Amino acid sequence: MFKNILLSFLLFSVSGILVGQTHNDTLNQTDDKGRKQGSWIKYNENGMLKYKGQFVDDVPKGAFVYYFPDGIVQARSVFSENGRFAETTIYHHNGKVMSKGFYKDKVKDSLWEYYDKDNILLKEEFYRDKKNNGAWKVYYKNGSVAEEVQWKQGKRDGPWRQYFENGKVKVKGNFENDEKEGEVVYYFENGRMRITGQYQNSLRIGQWIYINEKGDVTKKEIYKEGKLVESMDYSKEKDGGK
Repeated sequence: MFKNILLSFLLFSVSGILVGQTHNDTLNQTDDKGRKQGSWIKYNENGMLKYKGQFVDDVPKGAFVYYFPDGIVQARSVFSENGRFAETTIYHHNGKVMSKGFYKDKVKDSLWEYYDKDNILLKEEFYRDKKNNGAWKVYYKNGSVAEEVQWKQGKRDGPWRQYFENGKVKVKGNFENDEKEGEVVYYFENGRMRITGQYQNSLRIGQWIYINEKGDVTKKEIYKEGKLVESMDYSKEKDGGK
């Protein structure tokens, strides 16, 4: 009876070892050309899981999972189109999404969104042909837009706006070829104009006017190629000369 139990135990142990060896032998394999094939699992220097996924002819395929040094999931990517595209989500250590978007040929592509540790949207970016393109937006925690600017082929080009948290315009300007260009207007939160002037190649030019919340002009400045050449202060006049 004892011999039968011992024999069964030995057979079970040996079969378990063989199964384990067979499983391990299918991991981290390369073919005769040195290309990664099949399931791959990598560990860091402390023996903690670094990433796991599948390769076909050295190309990642399907889902990959990446880990923080303590074993918490750091990112997930799903590869397609022979490894050229990857839909990726990156996480904060608390498990909340930090950012998500697409990679094309290992470069950001299309829409990317960024979140804080409480899963509140902070920023949106767009990419096309490996360059910044489209409307980029920054958000307040209440969900309203804080800033938006247009990008074309990697350069800011088009309307530029900043907003107060209540949604009212704070700054209204324009970019051309990545330079501030033309009229810019700064506003008080009540909607009244605060400062207005002109830019040329991001340099102040011409007359800049400063206005208080009552609508009175308090100062005028004259600029030439970004340099202040004249300044007129009317604030004392508005205060009755005090």
